[in-house]
Amino acid sequence: MLAGERGDDNVAAIIFSAILLVAWAILQVAVVLLGRSVALEAARDGVHAARLPPVDTAAAASAAAGYVTRATGSWLNEVAAHAETDGRNVSVTVTGEAVSLVPFAQFPISQTSSGPIEELRP
Repeated sequence: MLAGERGDDNVAAIIFSAILLVAWAILQVAVVLLGRSVALEAARDGVHAARLPPVDTAAAASAAAGYVTRATGSWLNEVAAHAETDGRNVSVTVTGEAVSLVPFAQFPISQTSSGPIEELRP
């Protein structure tokens, strides 16, 4: 080892660790964004299922939960879908928790979609 090279291994280890930490954070953000996107699309799917009369909020919630299962598998955990209507509009909320790559961290997700109930006129 040359006299001017002392400590280079420590600096390289610190830089490599920082790069791995940033990559890990980027992957976690990607997983959370994927979960948000899927939850929103599931809520939209539930609204689409409930917009035609007669409005069935149970079918809307079931369609939303089924979409999450089909689309993500295990990327979104503890999924719950809730649908409600006020007689003119239907609203579906999908909640869940994104898979955590960080130990002991939780990333809750909640997305809501709503739309008017279709009126069928002869």
